[in-house]
Amino acid sequence: MTTLHLSLLLAVIACLIGGGLGVLALTRPARVLKMVGLSLTEGVGHSLSEVRATYGGLFFVSHAGVALALIASPKIGACMAAALGLAWSGAALGRIVSMAIDRAANRFNLFATLFEGLMGIALATPLWAYLRLIYQGNGVV
Repeated sequence: MTTLHLSLLLAVIACLIGGGLGVLALTRPARVLKMVGLSLTEGVGHSLSEVRATYGGLFFVSHAGVALALIASPKIGACMAAALGLAWSGAALGRIVSMAIDRAANRFNLFATLFEGLMGIALATPLWAYLRLIYQGNGVV
């Protein structure tokens, strides 16, 4: 298995994880709120809708779409995966800022930062692998 194939597999696995989190939020929004330390606001009927939309639909569809693209057209999928990886890296950056400014350096934020950073890296690896092949002079990939 080449480095490129390994990076594509790693990105698809990351998509399965991200998509799985989306399915969890679509089907069990109250559980996801509890997992991230948030709670419903009484009398606000759209609270669960926000969880299903943001944590559920957005995560599921974006990760499923990227996984399908990685399989059907790896070069295009690699670009899409890198964009999704930037989003995960931005989440990690937001936590780092919060830990510094809000003094929120707790076990949850440390684990979540590590997880989000690893997801960002895993999703970016196919594009890095393609760029490496191009700049090594192999030309056609």
